[in-house]
Amino acid sequence: MRILSPSLLAATLALASLPSTVVLAAPCGTDNLLKGKKPSATQTVKGDVALVTDGTVGPEGANWDAPVTVTLENVNSSITYDLGEPTEISAVVMQGDANDTYKVMGSADGSPASYKLLVELANVVDRGHGLRTRSAQVTPTTVRYLRIGDANGDNFFSVSEFAAFCKAPTPFPPGFKIVDVAPASKPDADVAPQPGSDTGRWALLLTAVALALAWLAYKTITRPAADSTDADKAADAAAKATDKPAEPPVASPPSDKDKPST
Repeated sequence: MRILSPSLLAATLALASLPSTVVLAAPCGTDNLLKGKKPSATQTVKGDVALVTDGTVGPEGANWDAPVTVTLENVNSSITYDLGEPTEISAVVMQGDANDTYKVMGSADGSPASYKLLVELANVVDRGHGLRTRSAQVTPTTVRYLRIGDANGDNFFSVSEFAAFCKAPTPFPPGFKIVDVAPASKPDADVAPQPGSDTGRWALLLTAVALALAWLAYKTITRPAADSTDADKAADAAAKATDKPAEPPVASPPSDKDKPST
């Protein structure tokens, strides 16, 4: 029987002790890993999610909810992609609403507690409102699941394109096909409430309450003046009645006993 040397025996034991879940990442290239891929999960997202990975973007400064976007309905909204196998990620690109931040998270197995922050894409409203592209190169991290969401900003959240790369292409960020859409007409926070929205109904209710309070205040202020006028009129009437001269007594007709005797 062949006896292993101490060093070879130690190496063999070390390999045997590695967790069975350890796998090698897929070969690394510069292709967009998400192009044409549908999400494996979404949370409170409105719109056609295929738009996020179709390779098209709006012009820089296009309206935040242009037809090329999906909207994230709250700060917990997210879109998750399954890359199919553990893959190294070192660069991401995203176009979305300018005055918000968006988190890119990665996970090896997709369990809720396993997602780790790869990068938080910054608020770039200093470039202007509307759709704006962000890009970032990150510390190479091997994940299978990739998520974008957990936005923070003005509560008007949108994404028009999200791309991820094992190696950053040259040039970086790469170009995308631009779809012609209307430019942003006003800042997102200045967008008027849509008819029938909860905000519009509350505004009408508050207006009605304010008018009712104003009417009540007016009545409260004017009532003492009216009461004072009525009291003055009554006092004048009483004074006039007091100053009126007394009428002379009515003379009684003479009786028979007052007649002179004949």
